[in-house]
Amino acid sequence: MSQTTLPATGPSPDETGWRAWVVRHWRYLAFAFGGAVLGWGVFATWVSAIEYTSRTEFCITCHVMGDTVYPEYKKSSHFANQFGVHAGCPDCHVPQYNWILETQAKIATVGELYAFFFQGMDKVENFEKVRPELAKEVWGKFAASNARECRHCHDYSSMIPEQQKPSARSKHADAAKINENCVECHKGITHKNFEVKAAAPAPTDFDVDE
Repeated sequence: MSQTTLPATGPSPDETGWRAWVVRHWRYLAFAFGGAVLGWGVFATWVSAIEYTSRTEFCITCHVMGDTVYPEYKKSSHFANQFGVHAGCPDCHVPQYNWILETQAKIATVGELYAFFFQGMDKVENFEKVRPELAKEVWGKFAASNARECRHCHDYSSMIPEQQKPSARSKHADAAKINENCVECHKGITHKNFEVKAAAPAPTDFDVDE
């Protein structure tokens, strides 16, 4: 007597394998892939914009910057010096090594754009009128961060006092004791100094390093 073989009733391998899973979930996979591509595109665009706008060449495309602060900067030791070390606008005015602070700084420039287009800051004479207040604002930012941007290049622990002039050696030694921020003594080192200084002391034989 012959036996009849019944067909298997369970699912086939193709119905339970990864191909079947992809077929059932392709919409979710397409959505995830599209979201990843879109997210990467937005991220790449933002990073490119940050990098492009963090250049001195970009800063001076604004004629007000190019006609005022840039000529001052070109005469400073931050532009050219005996060591060939060059610090551009972003090195001092854009937070370094912290993308959150850098993003905040970039967003804050919306206010500057508004002032340029709608408050007359596209004219050099108007910009010069408010420069003293703008300088105080920048100094305040340096003080609040304890000269964070300055310290990326300058640090008390890396100084060699024996190679400094006597007055600088003394001042830096005192400043290091209280971790004083650089701008307290170095206002106007790159741009015009709007600080009202006290009367100069009587001259002495001590070597004063301005």
